[in-house]
Amino acid sequence: MLRTMVACTSLLIAVPTWAATPAQLCQANKNKTAGKYDYCRQKVEAKFALTADSAARTVALQRCLDKYDAKWPLLEAKATAAGGVCPSTGDQATIQGVIDAHTTNVATVLAGGTLPVPTSFPASGQTTCWDSAGSVIPCAGTGQDGDVQAGGTLACTDNGDGTITDNNTGLMWEKLSDDDSIHDKDNTYTWDDAFAVKVATLNSGSFAGHADWRVPNIRELLSLVNYEIGYPGPSLSPTFDTGCTSGCSVTMCSCSGPANHWSSSTIAHAPASAWYVGFDGGFPYGGAKSDPNTVRAVRGGS
Repeated sequence: MLRTMVACTSLLIAVPTWAATPAQLCQANKNKTAGKYDYCRQKVEAKFALTADSAARTVALQRCLDKYDAKWPLLEAKATAAGGVCPSTGDQATIQGVIDAHTTNVATVLAGGTLPVPTSFPASGQTTCWDSAGSVIPCAGTGQDGDVQAGGTLACTDNGDGTITDNNTGLMWEKLSDDDSIHDKDNTYTWDDAFAVKVATLNSGSFAGHADWRVPNIRELLSLVNYEIGYPGPSLSPTFDTGCTSGCSVTMCSCSGPANHWSSSTIAHAPASAWYVGFDGGFPYGGAKSDPNTVRAVRGGS
């Protein structure tokens, strides 16, 4: 028995001690940090469910983001200082976006909403059919858009924080207001200022707890058009045009109007111009980048 115990003891002593590499430590700690950020946001949503205080929610979500933003680069720097490198670098904003979308979707469903179905091609919204003379006719069997109604049914969710999520594309859109703030529907920008002023202001203030707002491209902007609604519009889901009165903020109302909205897409054969959408009928146009147009910011997408 004694010999057996001695042999086992010797064997245990002979096993080398394992140590994690800087890369492994970075990966593990990023997982922990991501989990803490997710948990922090869910706690905020839980409190919002009890209080319905959207202003407090925005402040609390920003605190969660501040902690995440402060911790993430330190983990990469620590790995570098230890002579290693994180398996994934420069991923701070990407991981944040995934977590933001996840927690927002969970909160939406728990509040009685529907889970967005990402990357589903949206329907045009058209449910009426016409003949060549322009008269309304029964749709059945015509094969027209109003008959087939291909694509996901147009549906949006108001997130209660000044944003609207398109349940088909999963894109999150800025609501517009009528309160002379950065969100005011009457604000107009040149194409350059759409990026340098409008979007930059939203991101520097982490509007609705997010700092990855951008100018939508032309296809994203056109995905908002409801082609059942004609001139003078607005040719948008009613969610984007609800309760707009003088002085209302983005958490109180949703403003639209038939304004022209800039996209981020340049016209390739005329690069001093860019595409925009007129929501007085849902038409895409091209205009000089020096022209003044409305900007409705977006986030998400892949």
